[in-house]
Amino acid sequence: MNQEIYEELLFARTLITDTKGESIFHVLKDYFIEKAIPLSNIISVATDGAPAMVGRYRGFISYLKQNVSGVLAIHCVIHRQHLVAKNLSVRLHETLHLVIDAVNRIRSNALNTRLFEQLCEENDEHFHQLLLHTEVRWLSKGLCLTRFFALFETISEFLDTKDKTLKENLVKRKTDLFTTFNMVIFAITRRQFKFD
Repeated sequence: MNQEIYEELLFARTLITDTKGESIFHVLKDYFIEKAIPLSNIISVATDGAPAMVGRYRGFISYLKQNVSGVLAIHCVIHRQHLVAKNLSVRLHETLHLVIDAVNRIRSNALNTRLFEQLCEENDEHFHQLLLHTEVRWLSKGLCLTRFFALFETISEFLDTKDKTLKENLVKRKTDLFTTFNMVIFAITRRQFKFD
């Protein structure tokens, strides 16, 4: 028997009327009944700290625990990291936005994207594209910054012909960029190795 644990997205449904814990639980329960999946297959649940999720009597977790004994409830680590990101210092926040501006400047149109890819190839870069940062996921900041740092010299070279002011600001803030990068990587590492 295979003892490996797999994590996959099971389903996504819109909550029609409200976002109360009971409503969320019923949507989950109805889906499990519809697909003939026993609720006892749920061994753990990760949520944010909203009352609708963790409320003692009427939160989603309380309804789940009434139906699934021994279910483990944890606070979502991605949500924690997002909360940390919201509290970055003003200077680090501005620095992160410089990165986003540079990425958007390069990825803003097809011609710039192709020219940047060609420059990356000429410079024998491991990567040939930048990743877009999304506000939805804190983790995307880490992926975006990792790629950005790997291509920093090529980005500077590209922006030298397209947007000198942005290039100069990036070079001036390189230390801040490195600090932001380290904060993101540290947060991700803490999550992976559970140092907290």
